[in-house]
Amino acid sequence: MKSLPRVKPISLARHGIDRDYLTRGSDGDLSEVWASGALAVFEHRGSLLVAAGGLFLGDREQVPEGQTEIYLGRDAAATRYIGVSLDDAGRSHLDSALEASRARDASDLLTAPGDGLDSSEPVWLPLRQLAESLDDVQVSLACEVVGVGNWHRAHQYSPRTGTPTEPALGGWVRRDPETGSEHFPRTDPAVIVVIVNTDDDGVERVLLGNNAAWEADRYSLLAGFVEPGETLERAVIREIWEEAHLEVTDPQYLGSQPWPFPCSLMLGFSAEAPSREFAADRTEIATLRWFTREELRDAIAAKTVRAPSTVSIAGQLLHSWLDNA
Repeated sequence: MKSLPRVKPISLARHGIDRDYLTRGSDGDLSEVWASGALAVFEHRGSLLVAAGGLFLGDREQVPEGQTEIYLGRDAAATRYIGVSLDDAGRSHLDSALEASRARDASDLLTAPGDGLDSSEPVWLPLRQLAESLDDVQVSLACEVVGVGNWHRAHQYSPRTGTPTEPALGGWVRRDPETGSEHFPRTDPAVIVVIVNTDDDGVERVLLGNNAAWEADRYSLLAGFVEPGETLERAVIREIWEEAHLEVTDPQYLGSQPWPFPCSLMLGFSAEAPSREFAADRTEIATLRWFTREELRDAIAAKTVRAPSTVSIAGQLLHSWLDNA
């Protein structure tokens, strides 16, 4: 197997924000940050408010009461940003306020962009759809607010006492008011693997799997979560055996990408398969197929196989292999 290059930080892996942790404070009160001229980024259940080609940037007056505020950091120009993770009532309030504003200041929709990221009026779009359209600063902000917002929604009660917890440290901690215990955002590491077999003639093949929950023509790399007490390399070997009953060797780290759906960090690897004999587990993986580069390109072109796009590290790794002949 020819060694693959490290993946470049594209899509959700890009970075453009100094998280400026010293400004987060100790009690979650962001009044001083707001007073410095901070801008708001709005998130609701994994979708972001966008307009005019980027994130919609609001001010404190547009933030509904009772919403979760997260200090996201500052950009190279020292502009600070606060993420606002909205509950359903908060989104409804904001939507109504924006609609009222549009009614007061009607724009000429005949000349303004109509929909999507370039809409002249604020619209909600999921992060996956925005991943390759936002600049480095905005994709950093988007990943932060979606990831931390997901955590806040899922961890509102203390695992020790069941007491409702309160945001603290600029939205980066939830504190149990009874015990004072602090609980921090979680990130679940998962490995994702380019598995390659090289035959006696030097021809390489990549193994792709069809998840049991997907359409029959959709294929991707095999992946799985790292378990407690396990190295990343061991997780590669274990996961491939569990899903494909295939032994792999020589796991090599190639790069990573945040995947806040809801809270994963995808760790990309390559691994060699001495054999092409496999057996799909039929629980998580419905079918498995080996592809040469030519076979995979032809199948994608013929639309008989849908492969991952470069929005995800799965697509980045797979395209890296395709281009590494």
